[in-house]
Amino acid sequence: MKIINQIPEKNLIKVMPENLDDLWHLSNIIQYSNAVSALTERRTEDKGDKLRADRGVKRKVYLGVKAEKISFHEDTNRLRVNGKIIHGPDDIPLGSYHTIDIEPLTQVSIQKNWKPWDLKRLKEAENSSKNPKIVVVVLDEHNANVYVVREYGVKELAELKSGISKNLSSKQNEQMRFSYFSEIASIISEFSGKILVTGTGFARNNFQKYVSEKYKELSLNIVVESSNHTGRLGLQEILKSGIIDRIYGEARLSKESQLIEKLLEEISKKGLAAYGLADVENALNYCAIEKLLITDEYLRSKRRNIEQMVIEVENSNGELVVISTEHESGKQLKALGGIAALLRFPVE
Repeated sequence: MKIINQIPEKNLIKVMPENLDDLWHLSNIIQYSNAVSALTERRTEDKGDKLRADRGVKRKVYLGVKAEKISFHEDTNRLRVNGKIIHGPDDIPLGSYHTIDIEPLTQVSIQKNWKPWDLKRLKEAENSSKNPKIVVVVLDEHNANVYVVREYGVKELAELKSGISKNLSSKQNEQMRFSYFSEIASIISEFSGKILVTGTGFARNNFQKYVSEKYKELSLNIVVESSNHTGRLGLQEILKSGIIDRIYGEARLSKESQLIEKLLEEISKKGLAAYGLADVENALNYCAIEKLLITDEYLRSKRRNIEQMVIEVENSNGELVVISTEHESGKQLKALGGIAALLRFPVE
């Protein structure tokens, strides 16, 4: 994310998202009734062409809408903001509806009552854009899953099967294994930076050996770690373990997974945790909150004005952490009411 310009007296910030993660951040920042402006395509009447007057023509215009619907589309790599037009060219009627499609490298201006967590998210997005993509391969002798760990969740790039079987000869199985490893290598060779390979048994080490012989440049980026599971369970194990942080530096999703794991652990032993609005507010009264955990959905819902709560937590040297509901840990927090806290000391 690039922060291009800020005009505090107008509550206006102009940004340019650079990737899919940035679009997801904006989908959480832009809320109902915010003013969003960008260069966009608008179909207008073509008075010079009577045959096509009913269809109109598309042209590039700069206009702003008052957001009513905000939808993040991962598959098409865009964020759509729909609402009534509040400013634009003279020939476009104010109050009519328009959808602004925000894609990577689209400059967009956002005018809103900026909350501290909005500004923090923007800064985090700006910093994270400098980090390499996190690629994880989880495999055993029979199955492999290739994932990209994004800011908001996990994208599975591929699910592969080796075809190795007891019914095949040793030579046939060896050929299947090489083909299996070659397919994995061809997928991950598109990425720069470190690639974490994990899983059960000897497959991860055999894959590393194969890559070192056949893909020498790629082998320099391979980091091998063990896990007790394959597939999604293996990935969740890695996210919670802190291995990703050690390899890539602190990753947002890894941090969130570790915090929710710690929360569940404290809840299970009736220790330093509170969950649900009433219990969290009670802990706040004692200045006991070290980390306030809130799902992005809860923050957007406006069921309760939590700005004062966040201010009080930060004034007592606590920290707000917004958890994405796009991954398993966020869904676990949502099941607990969408709001929880890790505490400095137990409260009654």
